[in-house]
Amino acid sequence: MYAGDIKGGYFVIPTFSFTVSFLEPGLHVYHLTLKIDQLPKGRHTLSLPVWTPGSYEVEDYARHLFDLTVKANQQDVGVHHASKNTWEFELFEDQAVEVRYKVYAFELGVATSHLDQSHAYWNGAQLFLLVDDYKSAPYYVSLEAPPSWQASTGLDRADDVWGQYRAADYDVLIDSPFEVGTHTVCTFEVDDKPHTIAVWGHGNEDLDKLTQDVKRIVIAQRDLFGSLPYEHYTFILHLMDKSTGGLEHLNSTTCGVERFAFRPWKNYRRVLGLISHEFFHLWNVKRIHPDMLGPFDYNKEVYTHLLWAMEGFTDYYAYLTLRRSGLYSVKDYLDGLGRKIAAYEKQPGRFVQSLTESSFDTWIKLYKPDEDSVNRTLSYYLGGDLLGTCLDLEIRQRTDNQASLDDVLRRLYDRYGAHGIGFPESVYQETVEEVAQSSFEDFFARHIHKPNPLPLEGALLTAGLKIERSYTPGDDAEESHESNNTQSPRPWLGIETKIVDGHQLVVKSVYAPGPSQTLLNAGDHIIGLNGYRIASADDLKHRIQYDHHVGDTVVVNFFRRGQLQSVSLVLGTQPFDKVQLVPVKEPSPRQTAIFESWMVATWDSGLSSSDRPL
Repeated sequence: MYAGDIKGGYFVIPTFSFTVSFLEPGLHVYHLTLKIDQLPKGRHTLSLPVWTPGSYEVEDYARHLFDLTVKANQQDVGVHHASKNTWEFELFEDQAVEVRYKVYAFELGVATSHLDQSHAYWNGAQLFLLVDDYKSAPYYVSLEAPPSWQASTGLDRADDVWGQYRAADYDVLIDSPFEVGTHTVCTFEVDDKPHTIAVWGHGNEDLDKLTQDVKRIVIAQRDLFGSLPYEHYTFILHLMDKSTGGLEHLNSTTCGVERFAFRPWKNYRRVLGLISHEFFHLWNVKRIHPDMLGPFDYNKEVYTHLLWAMEGFTDYYAYLTLRRSGLYSVKDYLDGLGRKIAAYEKQPGRFVQSLTESSFDTWIKLYKPDEDSVNRTLSYYLGGDLLGTCLDLEIRQRTDNQASLDDVLRRLYDRYGAHGIGFPESVYQETVEEVAQSSFEDFFARHIHKPNPLPLEGALLTAGLKIERSYTPGDDAEESHESNNTQSPRPWLGIETKIVDGHQLVVKSVYAPGPSQTLLNAGDHIIGLNGYRIASADDLKHRIQYDHHVGDTVVVNFFRRGQLQSVSLVLGTQPFDKVQLVPVKEPSPRQTAIFESWMVATWDSGLSSSDRPL
């Protein structure tokens, strides 16, 4: 029993002990036992979260739970399934209780759980029931695993015994994923604090290099905030056939990485970016967050208008960290920024959905896109990332390079995050204005609360950079000089395509505005152009680009719901798909100073790749 203090008196909180058993992992079923030393008489509720923090999507984890039984003093107790994720039972006297249930786990992702012959991975939200509202009690976890399996987790060991762990409360329990199995473990220390990299799966990884690179990420982010707010940290990496993204936790993270993404550099940089993003969440989201993002209500959606800052700024700092640590050259960083600007400017949805709306609507839009999402929505990841660039450079400009977005985050951490409390949403703008010593009312109104274009041109110019837009050069060595001109208007159907059933070229999205917006539909199976067969997406692209000009009329042949159809349309102008950031010829002293402090590099080395170690 756990004794707590309330208003000068004492009350008793039960002790909760989970056993997670997976001795037959090939069945993909976790066997869980929850022992409670004593519950008071009355009606009690068992609940399983419907979502996990960091992944703003209702997962309805209870769909995988089955065979739930409750015993009190070894006697069966009737259980009523009250709602999709809650069960109720009643005690007629204070009694010890044992809850047994099973969870099927065969979905490999960072927000789900997986169990097979090689490992057990789980998120606490999918496995651990909450009794009533006993969230502040300590929770104990014991493992029953196959022989020789090892365990990696952010949870603290209980009495330093293998397979025995302790969580300070239910929130910590839910926020501590486990990797148990045959994985490889690498370790390093920063500030005398141990860091573990648990790698499950194999590909073309170089674990020695990965360990050193991750250590550099940790040091660079530590330097921003001044210290590391944990006693130990665990990186869980799943190497698989395709990436599944990442999910942050209080002192750990899980990243699903494509197994052959560690070489060449253009692939490996994405791995480092993902790890850097999730580690930065250690501060931004896990500690710096609006008050509605903790403590959590696990039974329903939790809304905020600030995911542009929580997720978007995390993406911004993820890649800025790679530059500051020397893992990225300045050219690497600016090339990546150019690709993001090109992606942003291609999306009509930036004129429709504001960043605050994007944040608030995440539960129904970001994770559930449809064929028209590109026209109606803007990702708070991409938009927030570019907003971070604009806001950072604007603060530097207004303060004569004496302050930056770094100072905003540090103040929010010192005042709120370091004390374990969230802040009212209005505090974010107030803190920016305090750091910059000027009003940002118009900036926030125009670029965050309304769907207006971000002020990228002006922001980058403060650092002595110009945006140059063009088309990616054609890949046909025989093409004429005219058709290879990357500035000339390029003809465009205004659609995105995908391959279905291995060979069918199908319309994925239709851009609005665009030449096909009222003529082609998502799902149309394109088979020809001007009466001649189209063999592939490249074939369609080449035929449009090299045989036609903007303003030409073409006939698209396609199947729609099995019916052969044709439509005539006038080719439009393709948006530029390549953005380069180039230095101005004669930067001012202020532009030079802002560039050098922002990029942590001299102006002369600005676009060189030599400042990134090979």
